[in-house]
Amino acid sequence: MSRLFPLISTLIFALVAGTNPMWSQTQAPDSIPPMVLLNEAVVAPAPSIPDGHSCQPGTRRFSRLEKRVLKVWPYAAFAGLAMDSLEAELANTPSKKQRKALISDREDALKDRFEGELRRLTIREGIILIRLIDRQANQTTFGVVQELKGRLSAFMWQGLARLFGHDLKSEYDPTGEDAAIEYIIHLHGLEDAKAEAPPIARALR
Repeated sequence: MSRLFPLISTLIFALVAGTNPMWSQTQAPDSIPPMVLLNEAVVAPAPSIPDGHSCQPGTRRFSRLEKRVLKVWPYAAFAGLAMDSLEAELANTPSKKQRKALISDREDALKDRFEGELRRLTIREGIILIRLIDRQANQTTFGVVQELKGRLSAFMWQGLARLFGHDLKSEYDPTGEDAAIEYIIHLHGLEDAKAEAPPIARALR
């Protein structure tokens, strides 16, 4: 990265000179621009799918996965926002009784808003939604359920998930098992679409 720093800084100055009319008016063509110290930038490589992965771009399996991810992503994005909001409120709610009531109220609101739509999802779409919620929460679904509803509820839902061939304790793996999902998220810029969820979140408050 240090070898690229002079090139990057030159490009930044060129962009500023080309887009900022004040700069163009005050700088002579042969003048030396002022020195600006920039922090080192870390550019993460774009997600890729390992060669041995069972789901590769251009295949029917990838196309089906792509459609499913695009369909359930809005729910996962909203779930991430809802969990962040709930955690913030729980942090300011010391009473165990009040915390339980708050969780129950939020759960009822989510059911009223989304239950009809979620019931129409296929099993495969539901499993992908769980994977995406794991990604948004940065922990397993089992951990989320256990934290909010208790260990007994977590074990109950884990047993139900296993009937459909899924494990709520499995972690989201963006470079392994879930590499194709991660690739699709970045291919379509779905991270940026998270901004579309807050109006719904505000409506539930």
